[in-house]
Amino acid sequence: MSELLKTKNLTCKRSEKIIINNLNFAIPQGKNVEVIGSNGSGKTTLLRALLGLVPETEGEILWHGKNIKQVENNFYKSCFYQGHKLGIKKSLTVLENLKHPNFPLISKKEKLYSAAKKVGISDLMHRVSSNLSVGQIKRIALARLLICDFDLYLIDEPFTALDNEGTDLIQSIIAELNNRGSSFLVTGHRESELISDKIYLGDTDE
Repeated sequence: MSELLKTKNLTCKRSEKIIINNLNFAIPQGKNVEVIGSNGSGKTTLLRALLGLVPETEGEILWHGKNIKQVENNFYKSCFYQGHKLGIKKSLTVLENLKHPNFPLISKKEKLYSAAKKVGISDLMHRVSSNLSVGQIKRIALARLLICDFDLYLIDEPFTALDNEGTDLIQSIIAELNNRGSSFLVTGHRESELISDKIYLGDTDE
């Protein structure tokens, strides 16, 4: 099975302090890896480093076997990033949040409604997001995963604030996207039962 993403001795620093030290891991195409660590352990730093947002980085990041700096345009087009701040605009409707800001030109309304139906919010499409519950806001974020196909999904703490039904839902979404050939790198404070391959980070300050 081909490796989608691979790191070799990845080291990340912030103000000369080592946050991640000599980290080696690989994500095969269609498979998932979960990064486990407490607050400040470097989970978000790792995701940001892969996206080129941490300047003090050493080691190598490979995308389909090539240094990411050589194929960065292809890499960025192939990745979906979602931080633990979901980026849902409270003043917009559910439909507007699904279109804006990532997919305004390429997503047909049928695709948006299909994604919303799968996560159980199709009847809320014209409701202003400020009137929704935390769980419903989370489902908007989950629907975004289904709108376009990406090779790699980088998701920061996707299981936070999810009830059992929500956890089952994200499990089904991950499985569906894996079947399409997509991979996930997700972070969390505690181990989930959904993803078998784990990376454990220490307790350094993030």
